[in-house]
Amino acid sequence: MRVRQLQCFVVLAEELNFTRAARRLNMSQPPLSTQIQTLERELGAELLDRSSRKVSLTRAGQAFWRRAKNMLDQYERSIEEIREIERGQDGTVEIGTTGSILRGGLSELLAGFAATHPKITLRIHEQSPAAQITEVLSRRTDVSFNRSVPRDHELAYEYAWQEELVALLRTDHRFAERSEISIDDLREDHHVVLRPDSSDFAAYVMSHIISAGFRPRISQQVTDAQSIPSLVAAGFGVGIVPAGIAKLTSGPLVFLPIRPDPPISAVYIVYHHQDQAPSLQLFLSELRNRLGRGPDGMSHMS
Repeated sequence: MRVRQLQCFVVLAEELNFTRAARRLNMSQPPLSTQIQTLERELGAELLDRSSRKVSLTRAGQAFWRRAKNMLDQYERSIEEIREIERGQDGTVEIGTTGSILRGGLSELLAGFAATHPKITLRIHEQSPAAQITEVLSRRTDVSFNRSVPRDHELAYEYAWQEELVALLRTDHRFAERSEISIDDLREDHHVVLRPDSSDFAAYVMSHIISAGFRPRISQQVTDAQSIPSLVAAGFGVGIVPAGIAKLTSGPLVFLPIRPDPPISAVYIVYHHQDQAPSLQLFLSELRNRLGRGPDGMSHMS
């Protein structure tokens, strides 16, 4: 049974007239009759009653008409779905990131993309920076939002945005009433820090503290910056975190800008440079537009 046979039968069942049906199908009447006869032979049933001048459907024809219309609808939807996938308008994008980057603006970007491309599923995976790179390399995720530049030659990266790092203190801290603070002001405090070996970003934050002229007294080490606020609120010390963490953070905490030389955290979009999946390419293109980047996204190869 061919799609063309189904199309011929459905149109003929709607028109109940070979001449009008042939005109709608842009074909002559004899080939239309041949298509219907072939379909009837394959089904082993008569679909049309030809005993009078007027064409009508048999009981079998009426039942098959409903089925045939459903089959054609499914066929057409399948074709459109495949075309949407090829245009990048359908599919899934697997995204690796950290909670702190989600809070720092990524969640709003993803929500904007999802609103304009509802047929593309965005699946978010919170992972450590090192795990993100491993997952992109193995193609288990499509794209990573990372504070570190990847070193693997298979990966491409683009600068996305940056945010200042701020000092995170309890509201009862001796400097909590200040409008700004320096890292040197915190030399007497215990510090909640990112584990220095967990990422380049963690090492970068530690280097800023050390460059202020002291080695911090570390009370706790974590692998994700979004874990720091709860430990600071519990009284384990102070922390230096991306400013975006202040969003949706509650508790007895204050976020103070670091002056005169605020540390800056850059966020990069990381993906496999050979991945040409239409949904990923559309995602990257839309993201560049939203971030004010050019069509090439200032792409770099590791």
